[in-house]
Amino acid sequence: MRIILAFLLGLVSFFYFGELAGRLFKKPLHSIPGLLMVFTGLIIIIFGRFFIPLPLDALLGFFLLGSGLGLTAHHLLSRRYLVSEKIELDFVKKHETKFERLFEILPGTLTWIALTSPLWLSFTLPFAVAYFIIIADVYWLVSALKIAVFIILGYRKMEWAKKQNWQAKLKTDFPDEWKKYYHLILLPTYKEPLEVLASAYEAIANSDYPKEKIIMVAGFESRDNPEKIRETTIFLKKFEKKLGGVFTTTHPFGLPGEVPGQGSNKNWMINKVIPELKKRGINFKDVLVTTLDADFVIHPQFLSGALYKYVSTPPNVRDKRTFTGVFLYYSNYWQAPAPMRLIATGTAFWQLAEMVGSDKYMNFSSLSINLKSLLDIGLWIPDKVNDDSGFYWKAYFHFKGDYKVIPHYLPINADTVLDVSLFKTFQNQYLQLKRWAYGVEHMPYVFKEYFKRTDIDFWDKTDKLLFVLWANLKWGTLALFVTFAGLLIPYINPQYSESAVAINLPIISSWILTTAFFGLFATIYVHEKTVPKRPANWPLLTKIWSYLQFLLIPIVMVTISTIPAIDAQTSLMFGKYLEFRVTNKARLS
Repeated sequence: MRIILAFLLGLVSFFYFGELAGRLFKKPLHSIPGLLMVFTGLIIIIFGRFFIPLPLDALLGFFLLGSGLGLTAHHLLSRRYLVSEKIELDFVKKHETKFERLFEILPGTLTWIALTSPLWLSFTLPFAVAYFIIIADVYWLVSALKIAVFIILGYRKMEWAKKQNWQAKLKTDFPDEWKKYYHLILLPTYKEPLEVLASAYEAIANSDYPKEKIIMVAGFESRDNPEKIRETTIFLKKFEKKLGGVFTTTHPFGLPGEVPGQGSNKNWMINKVIPELKKRGINFKDVLVTTLDADFVIHPQFLSGALYKYVSTPPNVRDKRTFTGVFLYYSNYWQAPAPMRLIATGTAFWQLAEMVGSDKYMNFSSLSINLKSLLDIGLWIPDKVNDDSGFYWKAYFHFKGDYKVIPHYLPINADTVLDVSLFKTFQNQYLQLKRWAYGVEHMPYVFKEYFKRTDIDFWDKTDKLLFVLWANLKWGTLALFVTFAGLLIPYINPQYSESAVAINLPIISSWILTTAFFGLFATIYVHEKTVPKRPANWPLLTKIWSYLQFLLIPIVMVTISTIPAIDAQTSLMFGKYLEFRVTNKARLS
């Protein structure tokens, strides 16, 4: 363990030392000193025992190795090369495709190294594994308690937002400015039945924002059921006189440079509706675009609240921001099986906590943005499955790092995963989570822009890069590592079982994880405050089970919440590219 600490101390301290020295001397340290330290460290690790006392040789060697790597890494990340800028950049350009493939492999590789580390480390460093488990447990505890606090804060912000009269606030605080703004609502759809779509359309029509300023666009896919398209088009006609505009578009299948999905469909919708806006003489700067999934039912004050948040944001930054509401999955909540309800609740409350507690919250499922800004960014990435995270990175690099997602906390109600049978429900849930986790497909683009863009603050882009790498890594590994890693060590290294660490590790981990479990009470509290009323005709045992469903959380977390992430990263690692798949929406009569 001391060896690992020495290595990490050198790595972290000299990474920051590289930045400090560069600022003091107005010139970055070259990587040559770092490479010399790496070489010296390796020499001491291999031959140090002959001239340095044990265990000082190992500690010194690994400290120098880590220090050299930290200094070298800082130079590489900040200067984009190791020794020769021209030679290395020419080499990268020549092998650009191979480097992109390397960055596709990276997330899955990190995940599998972490997953298998208890196996191969237990042979030689079983105590290091034990300490890593304790560190992971403590991280789990801190995260659980932090999320619990942020869930409560987020719930209060949401309840406060729901009680405000945002339309009246617009008239009072921005009496002249607000009137010029239009809301352009995009609802791409594929395979969702009309019974799901109808509630989304009606919610928009029932918004308290002036109806003549609302323009709704339903975006069909050409490969969808023609009868569904016909029925939906007829249904939409009832809103033509209620709203400022109702348009439908049909996105062709198989266009060059596109992957079928929401991103390419939304691009098609925007490009088709722009001529209509021009005909009406509507200034693009006066349009707030909101994207919604087909099953999203917005709060009546959602549009007014989003606009208020937009116009109350300083003019010099508002067009570099997107705005979002709170996601709740309650439309068919009590119809879905308990594991799906837990995943829906976990997704909603984790998003809520991230909105409150993170400055790196990324776009998810819905956003509101100024149309002129959206066009300047270049719309969505058309050839990727995961359009939300891709849009975040595209906007981040377009605005040179000056981009954030700002919540206004008005709720969007959506569907919990439910299909016509229990098996298909579990299958759909698994595939939905796999698609969400497939955001790792953007890592080649993120790394490419990271090294290319010298106009973005080094520490900000590095912070974002490390954040997304860690988020992808812990999604597929942390729950499994915390749960099972300690069980493997005694079987692999029997000598470990006789140590004091082996005896105390289960006790320490149990206390830490039990304390972390108290964070769940915040989830249960907000769940009971926000969830729809349980059906009155439910049997008593069913009602009791609906309260006890949270006992399934450990099982859900180490199975259906974690395995899809591993699957997504592994698929990308082996070049098995995912196609966009719509999660089937179903509601019981």
